[in-house]
Amino acid sequence: MGSIVYPIAGLLGLYGFVSLASLLWEGIDRKLVARMQRRVGPPIVQPFYDFLKLASKETIVPKTANYMFRAAPVLALATAIALLAYTPMGFTPILASKGDVIVFIYLLTLICFFKVVGAISSGNPYAKIGAAREAAILVSREPAMMLAIFAIMWRLGKLGVDKPFSMGVFYQHNIWEIGTPMSFVGAVILLYVFSVWLASEMEVGFFNIPDAEEEIAEGLLVEYSGRYLALLKLTKALKTFIAASLVVAIFFPWGIADYFNLAGLSADIVNLLFHTLKVFILLFIVGSVFRAVTGRLKVTQAVDFLWKNVFLASLVGSLLIAMEVIM
Repeated sequence: MGSIVYPIAGLLGLYGFVSLASLLWEGIDRKLVARMQRRVGPPIVQPFYDFLKLASKETIVPKTANYMFRAAPVLALATAIALLAYTPMGFTPILASKGDVIVFIYLLTLICFFKVVGAISSGNPYAKIGAAREAAILVSREPAMMLAIFAIMWRLGKLGVDKPFSMGVFYQHNIWEIGTPMSFVGAVILLYVFSVWLASEMEVGFFNIPDAEEEIAEGLLVEYSGRYLALLKLTKALKTFIAASLVVAIFFPWGIADYFNLAGLSADIVNLLFHTLKVFILLFIVGSVFRAVTGRLKVTQAVDFLWKNVFLASLVGSLLIAMEVIM
């Protein structure tokens, strides 16, 4: 019984913490970007007010919508919650197992799939345009990330790990431990790849294409309101934190609990807080700064950039970190 209760309790606790942390970061991000643009900006707690207001408002469903329009926000949030069980958060994921990286990528992609299905099911032409753009960006950004993460996990597996291709690998060995000059250059290149991938996941700067508020009236979410819109906003905040957590776990996995001689639950809590700080720093660089200083690409330009620049960089970086074993 305990083998079921403890993971569920841990997942619910992690869901509550990440929900608060991700909404808090959204408020901090809006304030920082406003300051960089010489504006005052909203209060830091504004995302909490927005979520509560949306959750209390009436939900309007268009006549052209089908049942998937209603189901998509619930399924997307449920997928994000399930994804937390496989996400490294300063400690080994709750449901860590051999090969769980495949489950992680599947669930992360599934969130976008439900958003696309919900938008198409609304019957709104603007939502369908946003869905088409979301799908185009999705299939363009994920191959570079998947190639890089599989190459990293394969290489770390050569150093000796308990569960190959598990998200917990990053807390046994990290990419900087490989130690060769080529692997160091490859790691730097892959850090660039994951930074661009994260910006694309967050849809900021160059990649603010599916929403494009000024052009296609909120894109995918144009017909959503009330509780459904609140669920989708929360899902996006959770996905942002989860995607940033992956990058932190790969490149900056170090915790601080060992320095204080902590163990067990107290060590996990301290490492989780330190992990959150690292996530906030990463999101500031990749999200806030990038959003404040860049414009938006056309969807064709973004697709070309992700395939010709980012995927090529992922291929080169992956080959560099694998070169020692291949040769």
